[in-house]
Amino acid sequence: MNSAGEHRIALDSSRAEQAEFVRLWTMASPKVHIYILTMVMNWADADDLLQDVGVTAWEKFAEFDRTREFVPWACGIARNKILLFKRNEGRCLAWSPELIDRIESGGLSFAASDLDEYRESLQKCLDELPAGDRRLVATWEGQQTTIKKVAEELGRSVEALYKTVQRLRVRIFECVQRKTAKGRSR
Repeated sequence: MNSAGEHRIALDSSRAEQAEFVRLWTMASPKVHIYILTMVMNWADADDLLQDVGVTAWEKFAEFDRTREFVPWACGIARNKILLFKRNEGRCLAWSPELIDRIESGGLSFAASDLDEYRESLQKCLDELPAGDRRLVATWEGQQTTIKKVAEELGRSVEALYKTVQRLRVRIFECVQRKTAKGRSR
């Protein structure tokens, strides 16, 4: 075959791969977005991370095993991006492997249409927290700061603050799970 014919076949193959990725990513991205939100609880950071995950997923799409599910594969990329993000922000130590496993075991159960319900549930759960806990979550998640600075500002040890933040994350996650489960059972 001549090089023009080979080039046309390569282009057709490349377009088919692009189309497959776009189809898979379009269906998966809302679930990946929810997964990221569950982990970072900050919409702007989650949006940025989702874009980064999409780019990386496209770059690594040739490595994707087509016999497996796309969403868990994309969430694996998201998990790595989240951990890197948290590490770069000085926040990573607040995440125990048990917490990540617990979040992951329930975090993918949302459908794309549930994003608004999830957002409302998250806001309700945050509103239900005592004022001090709400301030801590807002300080922790909403600013470019380290746990050490927050601990100093609050007059608490870093270790105690890590434990408090971890308990709050679990509490918020479980609250959102309860509220979205109630919404689905109606």
